[in-house]
Amino acid sequence: MKFFSVFLFLSFVACSNIPISSEFSVGKNLDDYTLCFPESDQLFNKLIRENKIRVYRLILEERNNRMLDCSTRFSDMLSAEHHLNNLNNEELLRKSFPCDRPDSSASTCQAPL
Repeated sequence: MKFFSVFLFLSFVACSNIPISSEFSVGKNLDDYTLCFPESDQLFNKLIRENKIRVYRLILEERNNRMLDCSTRFSDMLSAEHHLNNLNNEELLRKSFPCDRPDSSASTCQAPL
């Protein structure tokens, strides 16, 4: 029983020292990904509009301090996003203007009834 009491006490002390942050903060401990894409952070998304604007300014300052270029740092992600946007645009054009395609036939060019 004494061992259990000591274990319970140590567990409580250990858990009470774990920082639980309920506020988005910009600083040296913020990773590059979050600086480049703050919208991916749940705490950032919970901020009201005025606070988001204030945090965006702090993020820009921190990016400048680190000399962080998000487009080169995360170029793979941006090129994948660009490729996906191109595919979506092609699909939208294909569905919007079916008669403009070279492989269109009379059955695909009829307007819906």
